[in-house]
Amino acid sequence: MDEGMVKKWKWITAFFLCISVLTAGHLQESGKISVDVKKIVYSSEDLKFMRHVLREIFGRESKDKIAVSSEPINQELLTFVQVKPYYKGYLFTYDEAVPIIAVDHGLVVYTGYSKDTGKTISVYYEDDTTVTYGNVDSFSLLPYTSIERGSTIGKKEPGDLYIQVEKDGNILNLEETLSWMKEHMLP
Repeated sequence: MDEGMVKKWKWITAFFLCISVLTAGHLQESGKISVDVKKIVYSSEDLKFMRHVLREIFGRESKDKIAVSSEPINQELLTFVQVKPYYKGYLFTYDEAVPIIAVDHGLVVYTGYSKDTGKTISVYYEDDTTVTYGNVDSFSLLPYTSIERGSTIGKKEPGDLYIQVEKDGNILNLEETLSWMKEHMLP
């Protein structure tokens, strides 16, 4: 099957999946089915499951692989001048504006405003890590947007940036968070 036909089938499948979820949601709201479809579809466990199933069906691997060197990602986040615990994560203080860049392929799972962390964006990465960035000055992504390694997520002007890293369901402490940042942001 040629690449154009594969893309066409992907869109057709995505369309029918979307219609199925919307129909099931409507049937649940009208009381015709008792399963809470929104809880199933919007939980992180099910998002991971659906992502893996779709990856198995459509496969993202290209047949031709090109060897590239790993370039540093988001080294600017390591230039903080102070760090202190806050809420469930840490506030990193920056003297200069820093871009917030995706450290891997992932999915934006939340964008919005929180009373504790201000303008907030959470990203679920393929290695089962969720990183929440708070007190962000700007971002232009919507929830459930797929992102690629190296793409810009947002921007933080000088000041405090909230970062919370959750790996395999556990929120990392300061030492683990710094280790994670160094591992993913240095070459």
